[in-house]
Order: sequence, then C-alpha cells, then structure tokens
Amino acid sequence: MKVFRVEAEYISITFPLIQDLLQKALDRGLGEVTLEQVKDYCQANQQQLWIGLDEETKDILLAFTTEIITYATGQKHLAIHLTGAKNHTIKKWIDEWSEPVEDFCRDNNVKYIQTFSRDGWLRAIKHLGYKKYYTSQVKEIKYD
Repeated sequence: MKVFRVEAEYISITFPLIQDLLQKALDRGLGEVTLEQVKDYCQANQQQLWIGLDEETKDILLAFTTEIITYATGQKHLAIHLTGAKNHTIKKWIDEWSEPVEDFCRDNNVKYIQTFSRDGWLRAIKHLGYKKYYTSQVKEIKYD
C-alpha cells in the first residue's frame, strides 16, 4: 500500500477515480460542502487530496482530504476533512497513511493533526497516538 498526496495540477485527472470514495464520506456529513467544491479546493491548493494505492492490484482503496489551518497564534494544524475507502479494506491502509501525512506536517511546520470523526475512527487510529480531545454535537434547526 502506498499513500501519497496528489499535487494540485493532477487533481482534474485523479478526481474521477476517487470521487465515489469521497462521496461516501460526504453522504455521512451534514451537507457542509459538495464534491465539486472539494475538487475546487484541492485544485486551488486550499486543501490536499491524498490517495491510498494498493501496489499489487493498482486499485485505489482510500481517498482523503486535508487542510492546513493557521490559527491567530500562528500555530498550524492539519485538519483531516473527508475520508472514504472501499469497503472492508481498512486493514490494508490504516497503518500506512500516518507516516506520509506526518512528513507533510513536518515539511509545513504543522504542530497537530486534527480530525472530526465518528467514534469508530478513534478505535481505528488510537494505536497511532490519537486521543479524544473533545466531542462535537450538532442539532439541526427546523424552520416552519
């Protein structure tokens, strides 16, 4: 398994190959962003697109997006926004994505990686040093 960041100039070529994976993640969200917006952010280098390639089968098993956020203090965090993968493949890539992402963080002076996810993700990445920092709840406001 090889996990790598797709350079902005290759997003238009790569995106059709991974859009179904990212759409799975978007379908579980609250409608904060569209697939076309994600593509635009990656092409503009506002976000980064990462893919996980099974080197034996040449199948793309994983796609995720990140964004460097610079806070008022100047501290930088890397936010993992969307993660989508082919069903039943987590064991092939769960230990492979962290090193290239951490290298990217070091290259960009990022202090923390943060992700907002469902609780199942904590179990999957806890062995990589992740811990629950806070919990986010949402409530949809209904309009008459």
